[in-house]
Amino acid sequence: MGRIELRTFDGDLDALAAMAYETLFSEYGDTSWRDLNQPEVARLVLADVPDPRFLIGAYDGSQLVGFVANLPRRYRFNGQSYLGVYSTMLAARKGYQGVAALLMAECLRRHQEFEADLALFTLQKGTRAAHMFAKMLGHRYRIEHVRTMYALARVIDLPAMATSQHLPWYEQAGAKLVGADRPIAAPLLDDGLAKARCLVRPYRADDLDAILELTQRYSDRRQLVRVFSRAALSHRLHTEGITQTLVYERGGVVQGFINYAVYELLSASARQRWAWLDLLYWAGLAPREKQALLAALWQQSRERGCIGILDWSKGSYAVGPLLRARFVPYPLGIEMMAWVLNPALSFRGVRGVWEEIA
Repeated sequence: MGRIELRTFDGDLDALAAMAYETLFSEYGDTSWRDLNQPEVARLVLADVPDPRFLIGAYDGSQLVGFVANLPRRYRFNGQSYLGVYSTMLAARKGYQGVAALLMAECLRRHQEFEADLALFTLQKGTRAAHMFAKMLGHRYRIEHVRTMYALARVIDLPAMATSQHLPWYEQAGAKLVGADRPIAAPLLDDGLAKARCLVRPYRADDLDAILELTQRYSDRRQLVRVFSRAALSHRLHTEGITQTLVYERGGVVQGFINYAVYELLSASARQRWAWLDLLYWAGLAPREKQALLAALWQQSRERGCIGILDWSKGSYAVGPLLRARFVPYPLGIEMMAWVLNPALSFRGVRGVWEEIA
């Protein structure tokens, strides 16, 4: 290992993918991880970065050996507005393990220049990275646990899921027993709903302002709520081949929506597509209306070649409709952490997060 230089990323997404794949396959082995490094996916993740200084590379000479992306955000929390960043895509080439902490320290230095109040990041539950960061940087910056998120999964293709995730026979039998391997049935609307001209349909560009208004209805009391710009929300709601949204329309007015992204989960032995549920608003919808949205989600995800749907327990919307639609607990967990740069801010007692998992 030569002299490591931290500098603004040069934009070579192919070099980033090669470095990240070598790192992640080595680290995770036959455990699945979400691929954000395909150039088309990386372009979506980085689409709203306004300044190249938010993207930091670690270089050994001309070779990229580490990377982290910092995505600027605005949040609401307990009646206040905060400037934040979301750090993601952190990777360091094998043999350069100390580079991750160097990258995080450089992130925090730049966040202070940016006058950020907080910096979020997520880690797979059980990893030691949060402890390492706290040990190396905690004397200078405050780190807090925000929320542990567990996965709920809905089966689309059970044989493919069993193969890629190495599910034992009894888990497969349990999924069949509760009907988690069967399609979500689209409900018949009763006369009252039918007269209101209810419809589940794909998102259209002219829905943007209506959905932006729905995103502003989430309470920020003890909840961290992302404030979207029109441009950022537009990318999230529809980017061809990656993100998709289904809306629920009643009487010609958008009343709710489900947004998801199609990602590949990779391991040493498998590559499978999953629908990753990100943003959802269905407050005020009747149970059958929620089921209609979920049935359309299942069908559209199947048409896009997904073997299952994943939802994370963010605490910002009711999951009862998911459980009734036979979403089942899945052995994956994510820890959302925050570097708290504003001394007046604390996430103690937070009960929910309304944000995509980048």
